Amino acid sequence: MSTNPRNVALFIFLFLASALVTLTLRSSRWHSYVPGIPGSNGGGVQAPKVAFATFLGANTNPDKMATDAESEAAGDEDDGYYLATRVLAYQLMHSRSAGTNHSIPFIVVCTADVSKRKLARLKKDGAIIRVVERLEAHWLHPGAARWADMMAKLRMFEMTEWSKILYIDADHLVTAPLDGVFFDEAAQTQATGANGAQVAADEAPLPRTYMLAAHGDFFGYDHPWPPPTDSTYMNAGFFIFAPSRVLFDYYVSILHIEGRFDPGYMEQSLLNYAHRREGNMPWKPIWYGWNANWPTSKDWRGGARSFHSKYWDGDSSHDPLLKSLWMEQRAEMEGFYRGREAGHW
Repeated sequence: MSTNPRNVALFIFLFLASALVTLTLRSSRWHSYVPGIPGSNGGGVQAPKVAFATFLGANTNPDKMATDAESEAAGDEDDGYYLATRVLAYQLMHSRSAGTNHSIPFIVVCTADVSKRKLARLKKDGAIIRVVERLEAHWLHPGAARWADMMAKLRMFEMTEWSKILYIDADHLVTAPLDGVFFDEAAQTQATGANGAQVAADEAPLPRTYMLAAHGDFFGYDHPWPPPTDSTYMNAGFFIFAPSRVLFDYYVSILHIEGRFDPGYMEQSLLNYAHRREGNMPWKPIWYGWNANWPTSKDWRGGARSFHSKYWDGDSSHDPLLKSLWMEQRAEMEGFYRGREAGHW
């Protein structure tokens, strides 16, 4: 039986037209799609504005060289936290091996006395620099000199242009994507409780809603994997939160009540008090795989995605495998920027 040429031509035309319409629709959807961020699919649902952030203070290394010029001449090897901030920025914004969504901004929160040269380098690396004022109280006595400015981390709660921020201490190794933490079950807005017994008259009002999620402190290398999920003490080296000026004002009111919390661990102690499990704003536990403190290769083999430790220093207790991975990330970071600045990409 012969085939009508007109029917064949009509079929081809309809096929090509359908393909063109499909391609156009997919293209328009792609331009409004943020990889790894559900809801940004061009269907009228606005993706939340999220960011990664870390803190860099001038007092994080009491043994640093006397002048910035000396530090620069020594390759900044005296300032481990600055080097770690650069490595973290690379891991979150550029590294293919870490694999995190590179469209998510990375903020470096810092005090005004941090070297302007170092901040310029971090900005060149792609970070957003946010200089903030210190938060101080006469009765605070940090447990270690390098924690002297850590209360300034709370300034992030004033950054309400962001709907969610994942805070990560600079001393971290990242080995897998962290984007999904923004949609962790625990990282959703909660209604503030109304237990009057947990309301103190000398503290500022609580917000109507809040969101703060973290994981418990492991308190040592000898911990099981998976770790227990019933901890009542959160580690403030890795937590996700929703900025809120009302919540910030509440923190500041606590800060100025002498003895309200243990000042040894500074902002970590304040957050643990403000978000105590029995209070009206208890912190929520995130999936344990997002992060491990006191990390070992057992955590890495178990599927943890980031590891909290100072791998640049000579501490012999650090896991050698994780330390080598961080060193590789540092070398990869340095090679990446050398290549980019030489015009290779």
